Parts: sequence; C-alpha cells; structure tokens
Amino acid sequence: MGIEEVLELLEIDSLDQFEHFEHLAELIECGEDISYDAFATLLQGVDTDGFSELLDEYFEEILQGIPDDAIELFVLMTTIRQHLVGLSADSADMEQRKVFIDELFRFRNWFTFDSVVHCKNRTDELISDHTVSEALALYRMEKLGEDSYEYDYSDALDYPIEEYAVTFTFREEEEETAEEDEPEGEDEYADAFIDSEHPVIDGEFSDEDEEDPLY
Repeated sequence: MGIEEVLELLEIDSLDQFEHFEHLAELIECGEDISYDAFATLLQGVDTDGFSELLDEYFEEILQGIPDDAIELFVLMTTIRQHLVGLSADSADMEQRKVFIDELFRFRNWFTFDSVVHCKNRTDELISDHTVSEALALYRMEKLGEDSYEYDYSDALDYPIEEYAVTFTFREEEEETAEEDEPEGEDEYADAFIDSEHPVIDGEFSDEDEEDPLY
C-alpha cells in the first residue's frame, strides 16, 4: 500500500486528519501490506504530545484484552508500551522521530504478521495458529458467545526486548551526564542569612577571645 491507499483505508483526506484512536488501531492491525515509506509519511507530521497519548490509550486497550493467565504476554506488552510511548514523546527532532517510526513499524509487523499463538478450541480440541492480534480478537469474541480457546503464547514472546533496555540505559546516561555538566547554583537560602558587608568568618570569634563583661 502506498500513502494514497493508506489514506483511503483510514477514510481520511489528508495527513493532518490522522488523529483518532480508530485510525491508529486500523494502521497497526490492518492485514494489508503497508509500505514503510507510506507508514513513515503518515507518522512524520503527527503532533508528538497528542500521538503519545493516543498510543498510550491504544496499548491500554490491548492490555485490558489480554487473558488473565497470559502473564508473560502482559509483561512483554507493558514493556513495549513504555518503550514506544517514551520514544514517541521524545521524537520532536527528525532523527528521533525516525527511530520511533522504525520501532512502531517493527511492532506492527510482529503484532499483525510475524507472531505465532497456538489456539486450541475447547470444543473440538483443534489447534490453529494465529498472530497476537488475531488471538486477542478471538478472546474478545469469546465474551460475545463465540468459541472458547486455550491460548499458548510461548512462541510469540520472542521479541528483541534487550534493545529496549539499551535504549533506556543510553537515555539515562545522557541525562546523568547533562546533570553533571550543569554548574552548581548558588545557595539562595545561605545568601539570605549572610550579611554581605559584615560576613562572619569561621574562627574570627571564639570563646577565648571573648572578654568577661564583669572585669
């Protein structure tokens, strides 16, 4: 899909209209092949703060739809959420924006195409393989009276989470370096109690130098 087809898919006329939850969900979960160029073009102009909130809301929706016993998937999705929302919030410049778009595109490919969840029908015990996106959709359908499944997410957890840790560590090191480089400010509270014209110097007055007023 090129950018024109993506705009048509989302039912919007221009890039600045990409601003709703439904737009993001459709972009991530669409089963059609969306080119990276079209994906990047769509996201390059979005408002950073607004999109970060939208992305956070989207992941909250995903987390609420994960089965209670799928703890490892919940932890993984929580980590991915923190990473992507953090990258989105820090993507004001073009270089950081590209990093964010790359990571979100990688997440889309894993979530919608590459991940494998083994789903066993509780009625006929047949096993079928689905992506994480499809498996979560099946779980939602269960609540509407559709077939019930047992979900095995073990083969869907192979996501390069180590890269996320490196990203966070690098960002923390940058912040620590910036703090160390900042000059120490003057103590405004100390200044308020020191007489600049007649400062008291340690040792200037001592008990030995004090005269007894009785003599």
